Amino acid sequence: MSKTVNQETHAETILRAVAALGREKGKPTFARRDIREQIGISYKEWMSGFTAIFQAMRTDHPGGAPHIGDKYRNVFKRIARGNYTLTDYGKSVVSGIDI
Repeated sequence: MSKTVNQETHAETILRAVAALGREKGKPTFARRDIREQIGISYKEWMSGFTAIFQAMRTDHPGGAPHIGDKYRNVFKRIARGNYTLTDYGKSVVSGIDI
């Protein structure tokens, strides 16, 4: 018998964490650390697998960010050094996420 395992991509995991921060904790702005703590991963794990994906999800992503699916691009915008918020598009994506 085969088991189906629901495996989220890093982008989906990041968005689910941001959705939880907004809905459960009332945080309209967030830092990477907030996301990492919400996911429950170490700094080392964040840096090795998640930070590049987070960069690619930003509206101002640097040129070296990896290519991710269009659904996950331009969902965050930087509002101050180390602080981010959802774009209008990001809000629409997050509104469809169950947490």
